[in-house]
Amino acid sequence: MKRLLALLGLCSLLLCGCSVSLPGGADVPGQAGEMMDSLAEAAEEIAEGSALEDKTEEEAGDEPAAADTVRMDDTVMQEAAGAEGDGAEDTAAELSEYAYYYTCLTEQEQELYGIILEALRSCASDVPIAVSSEEVFDKVFQCVMNDHPEIFYVDGYTFIRYTRGEQLTGNAFSGSYIYDREEIGKRYEQIREQAEKILDQIPSGMDDYEKVKYIYEYLVANTEYVRGAEDNQNICSVFLRGESVCQGYAKAAQYLFRESGIYSIFVSGKVESGEDHVWNLVRIGGAYYHVDITWGDASYVSGEEAGGFDGKLPEINYEYLCVPDGQLFRTHTIDSIVPIPACGSMEANYYVREGAYFTEPDMDKVSALFEKAYQDQNTYVTIKCADRAVYEEMEKRLVQQQQVFRFLQTSDGTVAYTTNEEQLHLSFWL
Repeated sequence: MKRLLALLGLCSLLLCGCSVSLPGGADVPGQAGEMMDSLAEAAEEIAEGSALEDKTEEEAGDEPAAADTVRMDDTVMQEAAGAEGDGAEDTAAELSEYAYYYTCLTEQEQELYGIILEALRSCASDVPIAVSSEEVFDKVFQCVMNDHPEIFYVDGYTFIRYTRGEQLTGNAFSGSYIYDREEIGKRYEQIREQAEKILDQIPSGMDDYEKVKYIYEYLVANTEYVRGAEDNQNICSVFLRGESVCQGYAKAAQYLFRESGIYSIFVSGKVESGEDHVWNLVRIGGAYYHVDITWGDASYVSGEEAGGFDGKLPEINYEYLCVPDGQLFRTHTIDSIVPIPACGSMEANYYVREGAYFTEPDMDKVSALFEKAYQDQNTYVTIKCADRAVYEEMEKRLVQQQQVFRFLQTSDGTVAYTTNEEQLHLSFWL
């Protein structure tokens, strides 16, 4: 029976192998044909007892994939779930415009990236690949998934080795598809409709920082952090359910950033507790900034995870909106399969752009900040300090000496406030 299954698996590849194209226009069907000829020559020995080895690799934190795979029609799946709007195959130049992980690969790895991308877009199975190392395949597969949040229906892959005795004769792979064709098409249309509604609300004339801020605020206000949320490893959890974890937040943000013309990068790493975590980088004015929407949501940053807060939390924590390495690395570390750009600028930082970043104690600037908050009908004011000395002096003047009452439009003589010595900021409720 084992020999028969091995031979049937080979025949499946011979009869049903998918035809996919590389960004550079290489003749993949021709290469696949040559590989299939080689595999055909090995069929007799495979049937006589040679090894057929299947290995399944899953994304971090996911459950093992099912052993069987799904095969779907290329054209139908490209129409139902094609990336970048129309599902058309991307050229190398187009990928270079938005797919950061693609640009970090070697030429051969980029060719493999193209095969994997087109296969996943069409929900193909048993796709032949000319690669000898599963480690290389795993790296490139993860790069594809990191670049493409719209591929929400894949949670892993099956890697297949064909051998003749001890000699490797070929490899193939199948994506692990978590929905059927009809469900993928239905969800994809719902996601696109929801994303369009969100982006249509962005006022015209906004610059890139303002667009990033808008998306940050929208996702925080409309998504609840729920560890057991359904589909929490993909964008369905955010766009269709409004409940997710960090993976869903970051994937949804990446999707919206790209649709609004913001260059963004999906980043993985760990936080100070040692827990795995993901967030985004955005490029504004040629400089890169960290954006962690999960940690910007008060439904996540609570209790022991509050990171130095004393008192209640603001509904939206702007501490993680467009921040440099030096600030983020107090709580986060990057653990990426490719080098990630350095973030050294403060120019588009939230507190700098909003006039709330203090390099020295300045009560006139504090007054202007409170006046603007009342004009904008905000519910609180946050003051960010450049260093500990400034923070301590601002805390002394505003809290201990109660100078904050000079700026409050209240007559009851009380104020609710929050201090954060670790992040060097103070928040006052209006």
